[in-house]
Amino acid sequence: MRSRTVNLSLRATLLLQLVYSAASPASENGQVHYPVGVNSIMNAVLPAPGETEAYHYVMHYHSTRLNDARGHSLDDNFEADVVSWAPRVVHTWKTMLGPFFLSSGIITPINRVEVHAFGRKDVSTGFSDPVLQPLYLYYVNKDGTFFAHAGPDIYVPIGRYDKDSVANNGLNHWTIAPSFNATWMPTPRWELSSTLYTEFHARNPDTDYKSGNNVTLDFNVAYRPMLTAPKLKVALQGYVLKQFTDDQKSGVDFENGNRGQAFALGPQLSYDIADGKGAVLLKYQREFAVENRTQGQRLWFEVAIPF
Repeated sequence: MRSRTVNLSLRATLLLQLVYSAASPASENGQVHYPVGVNSIMNAVLPAPGETEAYHYVMHYHSTRLNDARGHSLDDNFEADVVSWAPRVVHTWKTMLGPFFLSSGIITPINRVEVHAFGRKDVSTGFSDPVLQPLYLYYVNKDGTFFAHAGPDIYVPIGRYDKDSVANNGLNHWTIAPSFNATWMPTPRWELSSTLYTEFHARNPDTDYKSGNNVTLDFNVAYRPMLTAPKLKVALQGYVLKQFTDDQKSGVDFENGNRGQAFALGPQLSYDIADGKGAVLLKYQREFAVENRTQGQRLWFEVAIPF
């Protein structure tokens, strides 16, 4: 009985170490840096050569469930609220590498995190781990109907973090995240986009915990319904997250690997601005079939504006 009590206490402590980076909620076990669900419009379209674009992602996340491996709630009184703002700048260089343009970017997220769990409450406000996007290979077909880019994101662990807090802004470890993004417009009214995003996590030196690696698929199917309002676009969008390696504590697999997963769907509304080079967007995502993570809902406001 004592062994079971100690193990449950350790599991609860690790699950309570909720951290939020670039608008993404996660726990110490199964944590992710990527803001799942953020890419759901023209995912692969980057600025034209020689141009720069600013992106702003604003999200509110609310959760009243912290799920175990079977999707059962671990705390009936659990609640988490996150408000995030993640400004991003991307520039596409005039230099080409074969058929590919070259693009670079940076993201500097700021969050407010409030967590109530297992009789505890913590609030944290500050910078999250910034994201370096040193080089994307960017392809556009000659008809301008298919776009793709690929490259690594690097998460730098300098965001606000306290290992004794249940609410943190940074994750306190490095992450390397290669991704592939594609957008296809078979007709002027239809858009299909997706982002395949894989994260490889380093160990958190303060807790000796290493979260398992994971992959996320963001997607959308969008349509311009009115010829009289061609800038308006509606979409069904969402994401799938799946952890594919085990969590480890002090080099040993934790709780049978403690692998996380999540699915989400929701509607999306966007409107083109700046002669079609920018857009504003509003979307909602509701999570289901969640394991070893928080389960909740996200409301996003996003805007892209060329310099």
